[in-house]
Amino acid sequence: MWCFVSLPDSVITEFELTEKALGQQLLDQVCQRLGIIEVDYFGLQFSGPKGETLWLNTRNRISRQVSGNPPYRLSFRVKFFVQPHFLLQDSSRHLYFLHLKKDFTDGKITSLQSRIAHLYALIAQALNGDHTDGHSPCSYCKNSDGECRKNWTSDSVATAHAKLRGLKPSTAEYEFLKELADLENYGTEFHTARNTEGNHSNIGVSSKELRIYDAEFNFVESISYNGLKMATHTGKILYLTIMGCDGDHILELKLHTQGAACALYRSITEYHAFYRCETVRNAVKCQFTRDFKETFFSLFNEEESDKKYIFDVRRTCKEVYDHCRRVLYNQGYDPIHMVPYTLEQNVSVQLEGNGIEQESELKEKLNKMEHDLRCKICMDADISTVFCPCGHMVSCDVCADQLEMCPVCRSSIGKAQKAFLPVTMAT
Repeated sequence: MWCFVSLPDSVITEFELTEKALGQQLLDQVCQRLGIIEVDYFGLQFSGPKGETLWLNTRNRISRQVSGNPPYRLSFRVKFFVQPHFLLQDSSRHLYFLHLKKDFTDGKITSLQSRIAHLYALIAQALNGDHTDGHSPCSYCKNSDGECRKNWTSDSVATAHAKLRGLKPSTAEYEFLKELADLENYGTEFHTARNTEGNHSNIGVSSKELRIYDAEFNFVESISYNGLKMATHTGKILYLTIMGCDGDHILELKLHTQGAACALYRSITEYHAFYRCETVRNAVKCQFTRDFKETFFSLFNEEESDKKYIFDVRRTCKEVYDHCRRVLYNQGYDPIHMVPYTLEQNVSVQLEGNGIEQESELKEKLNKMEHDLRCKICMDADISTVFCPCGHMVSCDVCADQLEMCPVCRSSIGKAQKAFLPVTMAT
C-alpha cells in the first residue's frame, strides 16, 4: 500500500509498505529518508472520519487507524517539543524550525508586538540569507508574502533583517527556536471541548501542566500534573480527577467525537510520561483494547496484531536525549559539538602517549567499556546503584527498585545505594 506523507515544508513524499505495516515502520522510513536519529520527538498526523486531527499510533497497523482506502495521506509533525539545546542533530532543528515557522506565520503562535519584526527577520535570514538592498528584497522585507501580511506590524522587518547580516542560516534557525521556546504556549497541543455548562473550551496540553482557555483563548485556569490524580474517558466524555485543598473534584469535558476524546486522553498521558517521568512504565506502554471481533479471535490465536495499543511513547525526554548521544557517539560524532572525531583525536583521548593502535582495536575497547557501564537488567540505562551488603554494581536505579536479590551473587539486598560515576566514565 502507498502512503503520502506531507513534510513541514509542504513537500509530499511517497512510501510503499505492506498491507499489515505498523505505524512505526512508516515513521522510521520517513526519518531515515530525512537522516533523523531523534525519532521520538516526531510523529504522524491524519484526519479522522469527522475531520478531527489524530496522531497515528505507531504500534498499531496503519490500515486499522486511517479511514478510507490507500493511498493514505498523513503529515509528518513534531510531536514533543523540547528546548533547542537538547536537539543534537541539525536536521531535527531544521524540522523544528519549519514546523514553528508555519505555526507562527499562520498566527497559531503569538509573540510580543515588539518582537514580531525580529522573528520575521530571523525567518528571512534563515531562508534567504543576508538582506539585499535595492530593487530585489526578499518577500518578508517588502511585505509581499501572504503569510507575513496576516501578522504585519509597523516595525520594519527590512531594518531588523539588515542587522542580521553575516548570521549563518543555521544560527538564525536556532535563534528563532530560542525565541519561541521562551513563549508561554511553546509546544502546547490544543484540543477543543465543551464544559458542563455547554461552553466551548480550549484545552492546552503542555510539558508542565494543562491550561484551560475559553473559546476566545482567554486564560481560565491551569492544572499541574502533580495535582491531576486521574484521567479517564467514556465515549465522548473525558473526566479529570483533580486534587484540591477541599478534596478531589472532577472536571468533565465533552468532545465532539469519541476519537477526539481518546486523542485528548492519550495526549495527557503521553505528555506526562514523556516530560515528567523518569521512565515510561510498562503499565503505560502495554495498555491495549480489543473490539468484539478481536476479542473472539484472540481466544484461539493470541497475537500482537490482535491488540490495539493505546499509547506508543517509548522513552522519556531524558531517555531520548541519552539514547541519541550514545548512537551519535558510536557513529563517530562528538555529541556536544556534532563534528566527526578524527582517528588522531580518538587516539590522543584514549591512549595519551601509549602509542598508536589500530582503529578496530579502539572501537572494540570502546564497545567493551560501554557494555561494562550498561545496566545488566534493562541493557539501556547506565549503572548507578550499589547493592549492600554484597557491593555489586550492575544495575540502574529503576531496575534496582524491582530487585530483592543481587543478580550476581543471589544474596538478599539490604539496601540499594545511589552511586555517581566520574563524568569521564559516564560520558
